Order: sequence, then C-alpha cells, then structure tokens
Amino acid sequence: MKDYGSRHDTRQKRGLRLSKDSKGFTIIEVMVATFVIVIALVSLLALFAYSVATMALTEDLLIGKEKAREALESIFAARTTQQITFDEIQNVAPGQPGIFLSGYQQLKTAGDDGLIGTADDGAIELNQFEREIQIDPVFHADDPTEVDLDVRRVRIRIRFSTPLGGQRIFELESYISRFR
Repeated sequence: MKDYGSRHDTRQKRGLRLSKDSKGFTIIEVMVATFVIVIALVSLLALFAYSVATMALTEDLLIGKEKAREALESIFAARTTQQITFDEIQNVAPGQPGIFLSGYQQLKTAGDDGLIGTADDGAIELNQFEREIQIDPVFHADDPTEVDLDVRRVRIRIRFSTPLGGQRIFELESYISRFR
C-alpha cells in the first residue's frame, strides 16, 4: 500500500509552506469589510439617483425657458405683423379688449390665431407644464399715478413639478410698446 503522506507534506512538496501561526480572516473581519462595502455602494447608488433627478430637472428648466420665449416671441410677432392691435395685448377682463387668458393654463399648442395663451388654443402639449401670460400697464416715471398708454409689461411664467418633489417656476419679463 502506498503512503500518500499528510496534507502538510503535499503542500511542502509543491513549495507551499504554512507557518504554525498563520491565520485567515475571521468571520467578524469579513462581516465588517462587507458592511463597509455595502455602505459605500448604497452611497454611490444614492448619488446616482440624485444625478439622474438633477438631469431631469435641468431638462425641464430648458423646456420651460424655451416655452416662455416662444410665447413672448408670438406676442411680438403678432404685434409687428399687425395680426392683433396693441389694445388687444392685454389679459381677458371685463371692459377690456384683451385676448390673453389670465392665470395659469395648461401648455397648449397655438390655435387658429397663431397666438399662444388665447382662448382658441389647441391640444395639450406638455402635461406637467403650465403657463401664465400676465400683461400689466406701465406707469410714467415722472408721474407714478399716470399709466403710459404706449407701453405694457409682459410677464410669462412657466410652472412645473420637479422630479425631486415640489414645483419650479421659470419667469420671463419684457416690455412691449405700441410702436414697432
């Protein structure tokens, strides 16, 4: 019968030597290392989720900015081409010839008149966005009680819900005059 020797002898033949005091990792050390790695991975996952939400917010801010500019440009273009009169560049109110709806409205496509924010607007364009077109009189610098009949302030606000919760408002303000 052949003697294969002990396990220790086999390792010595291969060139592996074990000292009597060599030890491996204890179960506690392995658990602590695993816990540290899990904490690091969870932190990275939270950072990744926050980055994705921030990218979505940036995209929504860009959309809001462009939609506000689009509305303002349509008002200026309609005035310049005389599609509407200067007197019609007002919010709808009793006793005023204004054509722009007051308050926040769903973001819709322009209607037959080609203007955004009027009563004939078409289908809803973006569900999570709302637009407000506010047109106010401007007072003379010399006499703050007298309204300047040739200039109006146009304020456009775009409101939307953020991916992180809450709401954001993008605001664009300009002045429009009777004169082209």
